[in-house]
Amino acid sequence: MTIKQLEYFMAVARSLSFTEAAAEMFISQPALSRSIASLETELGVPLLTRNHHSVALTPAGQLLASELPNLRKELERVTLLVRQTENGLMGHLNIGVLEGQQLDDSLQVTLKYFAQSLPLVEVSPVRLDEDELITGLEQGKLDLIFTLDHGLEGMKNVQFLTLDTVSYCMVVPPDHRLAGRPVSTLEDFRRDTFIFSGGKSSPENRFLLNCCAKADFVPQSKYVPDVRTKSLWIESGFGISIFNAENRACHSANARAIPLTDMPDSKLVLAWKTNTTNPSVRLFTHITECSL
Repeated sequence: MTIKQLEYFMAVARSLSFTEAAAEMFISQPALSRSIASLETELGVPLLTRNHHSVALTPAGQLLASELPNLRKELERVTLLVRQTENGLMGHLNIGVLEGQQLDDSLQVTLKYFAQSLPLVEVSPVRLDEDELITGLEQGKLDLIFTLDHGLEGMKNVQFLTLDTVSYCMVVPPDHRLAGRPVSTLEDFRRDTFIFSGGKSSPENRFLLNCCAKADFVPQSKYVPDVRTKSLWIESGFGISIFNAENRACHSANARAIPLTDMPDSKLVLAWKTNTTNPSVRLFTHITECSL
């Protein structure tokens, strides 16, 4: 059964004339008759009664003729949805945002504009640590990630858009001996206990430990599971930690953030897989780039 067969049948049902229906559909009358006969054979029921003078609908033909307009509307609706999905105008977008990271103006503008402009795309943002973001992107669980550029250079099939550069601060308890300093260096904290979140092999921790190595010391370290716990430990006086200046921990009323003059800046980026099959990714990255 084809859409064209159903269209031919509806033309005959409207006019009750093979001659008029053939002219309407720009097809020869014998070809129209063969198409209707094929449809009847496939359905296993007669749809029309024919003689030399007239054409009439059988009860089955009447039922089919009454239902086909609704079927056509549904088909048009489904066709529209399929095209919207293919063009990225409908679907789902899983976005990972670095845990603790404040949303800058461009990201907020992008998220709001995308939601308003493309209401049929369901956007699901989630906060995760750097390891989880990279793993989610690699495994296809996340379509886009907002993160720092640590570890992205070596990943295959990953493209990223630089949103901003971020500097670093040492976050210390309010009563720390250096809490009143306007700026400082890593060297000044070599005897402190450094608190890291995640594992030693995470891209961010490798970056931070490498910075300490360049300052010619290996910090005494403690590891906690996540950024929130790390902030809690600092506020409780259990140690200190390095955060990028856009992290919420640098703005806590229960800690002090001291800018570090010997830490290289990092890049805040939007990253995605170049071989993604989600067309909404292309639209989101384009809107983000336009908002910068």
